[in-house]
Amino acid sequence: MSLSTENCIDGAVKLSEVEAEMLSTDLQDWIVTDAYLERTFRFKNFHETMGFVNAVAWMSNQQNHHPDLDVSYSRCRVRWSTHSANGITRNDFICAARSDALTLKANS
Repeated sequence: MSLSTENCIDGAVKLSEVEAEMLSTDLQDWIVTDAYLERTFRFKNFHETMGFVNAVAWMSNQQNHHPDLDVSYSRCRVRWSTHSANGITRNDFICAARSDALTLKANS
């Protein structure tokens, strides 16, 4: 099963460094730190950037798991973390994969 087809669960627990490293092989261009799963997406213009931001907002609301977003004209930095678990959980990887899928749909 692909991460992008999974759904977030309540009560997710913080992943170990090894678990996070194993899951990170399913993603490209994401940086894994102790506290965040992070990626900067780049776009042609503000309209495309805001389209992505709105799509991430809709998806994250559906998953009841919300990122930190840093938005500018042609980029959006997305940082996933599970604050209740004090670190990265499987939910963060699921939402990162779903974020990637949003850009694949936009570019097809």
